[in-house]
Amino acid sequence: MTIRQANEADIDTLVTLLRSSFSDVAERFELTIENCPKNLAFCTKERVKSDLDRGLRYYILEGDGRPCGCAAIEKAGPDVCYLERLAVLPQYRRKGYGKALVNHIFDQAGKNGAQKVEIGIISEDTKLKNWYSQFGFVQKSTKKFDHLPFIVAFMSAEMDDTNQTEKI
Repeated sequence: MTIRQANEADIDTLVTLLRSSFSDVAERFELTIENCPKNLAFCTKERVKSDLDRGLRYYILEGDGRPCGCAAIEKAGPDVCYLERLAVLPQYRRKGYGKALVNHIFDQAGKNGAQKVEIGIISEDTKLKNWYSQFGFVQKSTKKFDHLPFIVAFMSAEMDDTNQTEKI
């Protein structure tokens, strides 16, 4: 398995990874392009291009010579990075790819001087919350946004020596 930084030439690959990886989430939580157009199951080339233009750094994980997942990091402040767009194709889940991507983002956050990494997820997704807790993420708050049909849970993990090497 290898992880490499993505660039504009990878936009089509990123769109495919995001749409395919988030389609089961959209189905499980009854998200549609009408009630949740910004869900990554409906991701577009324009959105990924906009992400890259505003400074998100995407990384692509390749296994067996093909793209299997991706994640992005955004520097949100002097000591905070956001982990965003974590996606692993359904057929490659439970093989350690998500873990490798999270650890890669922790490593990048550490290199950027971050003291913590934050994420936002669907609050009702307790399985995902529990998975993130293995990396030290703790729910800090929730918020209901008018444009979303679910409540967002905000989670945060403090950077320490274990995150900067490898978590779990």
